[in-house]
Amino acid sequence: MANGSPRKGALIAGLVLIVIGFVFLLESWYEQFTFWRLIGRYWPVVLILIGVLKLHGYFTWRDSNPGQDAAAKE
Repeated sequence: MANGSPRKGALIAGLVLIVIGFVFLLESWYEQFTFWRLIGRYWPVVLILIGVLKLHGYFTWRDSNPGQDAAAKE
C-alpha cells in the first residue's frame, strides 16, 4: 500500500463490497430505486472521497515513516 498499511486496504475493500451489495439489495427490493440513477446523481461524492483519502495519506505519511525524511536528506 502507498501508506504502508495493508490492513487499511483490506478494510476499504471490505467496506466497498458491503456498500455495493447493499445498493444491489435495495435495487432488488424497491422497483423505483435504480443503481444507475444513484450513480448518476452521486458520482461526484466518489471523487471527493478519493481526494480526502489522498490528502489523509499525504498528511499522515510523514507521521508513519519518520526515518525516511532523514535518509532522504543524506
